[in-house]
Amino acid sequence: MTSRIQPINWFVLAASLAFAKLVLFVLDSNPQVFLGDSMSYIVTAMNGWIPPDRSFVYGYIVYGLTARSRSLSSLVAIQTVAGIATAMLTAVFLFRYFRTSFAVAAAFAVAITLDPQHLLFERFVMTESLSTLVFALYLLFGLEYVQHRRLWALVALQAAGFALVAFRVTFVPMLVVATVAVPLLAGDAWRHLRSGGKRNLSQLGIHLLISGGLFFALHSAYKQWNGAVSERPPAYTYADGFFLISNVSPLVTAADTDNPELAAVLAQPLAHATSPETLNSRNSEMFDDNGLVGRIRRVLKDEYRANLEAKRIAYRTILRDPVGFARLAFMTHQKYYSKSYMKGILEIEAGFRDLGPDELKLLSHYHLDANGLPFMKTLTREYYFGMWPYYVLLANAPLVAGAGLLAARKDTRSMMAFVFVITAVHLTVIQVASVEPSTRHLHPAALPLALSLGVIVSRLATRTPRGSGQ
Repeated sequence: MTSRIQPINWFVLAASLAFAKLVLFVLDSNPQVFLGDSMSYIVTAMNGWIPPDRSFVYGYIVYGLTARSRSLSSLVAIQTVAGIATAMLTAVFLFRYFRTSFAVAAAFAVAITLDPQHLLFERFVMTESLSTLVFALYLLFGLEYVQHRRLWALVALQAAGFALVAFRVTFVPMLVVATVAVPLLAGDAWRHLRSGGKRNLSQLGIHLLISGGLFFALHSAYKQWNGAVSERPPAYTYADGFFLISNVSPLVTAADTDNPELAAVLAQPLAHATSPETLNSRNSEMFDDNGLVGRIRRVLKDEYRANLEAKRIAYRTILRDPVGFARLAFMTHQKYYSKSYMKGILEIEAGFRDLGPDELKLLSHYHLDANGLPFMKTLTREYYFGMWPYYVLLANAPLVAGAGLLAARKDTRSMMAFVFVITAVHLTVIQVASVEPSTRHLHPAALPLALSLGVIVSRLATRTPRGSGQ
């Protein structure tokens, strides 16, 4: 069993992490923006506009934190505190659930505190910091349920999943898989089933029904909520088809639609993505007026219908050419290994882009003179640029989680399996669905990566024989 640690140790760790964050906050506290995501959230905060292509709850949080102060520094401060909480939870996970020493747990808490993306995006008007804290809470309830099979933890897990979607809809595939996988992993369910007994089978069935029922109810409620505030039919988002068709745009043909008007559009040469290996080419098919998505919008003259048709076309394309779809995904993953290519990606993700007059006016509402803001050589931005090899490791976090599963103690293996499953599903979906490598979307993977490495380091350090205590 893991030895007990005095509360003073946890207090010292928390104080140390807070001090490190405070020093960095003093040295680099300028709010930053990423276009156009940040501006969408700011417009939501200022006038309640609901963006069609992302979750809207973060905009309400920006309003709540800045309405009186009219300063984005309040948001940066709260996101910094969220970073401290995320790091502390990492230590709790390793010590409580994976039975590592306190020293190993504390070391990886420090690593999360100094994670380059966490430090950078704590300063951005972006969901990354707060959504990662919610993801950490999701991990907490998941690990608690898998270890003890307590029903309250399963309910809390689904509630945390609902909150996670309210920040980022990209977590939906992971939440779907976890809804089924978590009850199967909890309390050595498979071992109990092999031993027989209708009671074990019925309990597993009840928990699966509760998990699935809660998922369906909560996510239906979110879609209804989003539809009500957007004044559209219920949905997670109203641009998923646009993103998906831009992803597969090099594979799309006129045969992928039965609409004659759209067939004529699809028969035309692509404006940008004829060379998908070129930086931002598929992305431009989404955001450029002359791109594929822009042409579909002009033909149909109905945003909602255009998104649905784009989604249908994309699905047909994937089913018709799954090998080509896999090739595009592999091409996206390969780009992580190119330092020169990733230099351009990192600049985009760090907000390197001129601000227009409208954007400067919006930021002036927060008493922020944003001229030259995106190009400031801040401490966190320079640190972020210098850590390219780390993002390669982050993109391969499922492999590290797999190694962690092999290295895990027998009594923690089901919990490590939970970490492996959600990491593998989330990062696979992120990379398959992306038009470019995106370090920003890998942001939450720092937690399972730290847990996996912590388990591996602990196993290598202790060399504990199988079945014995630590």
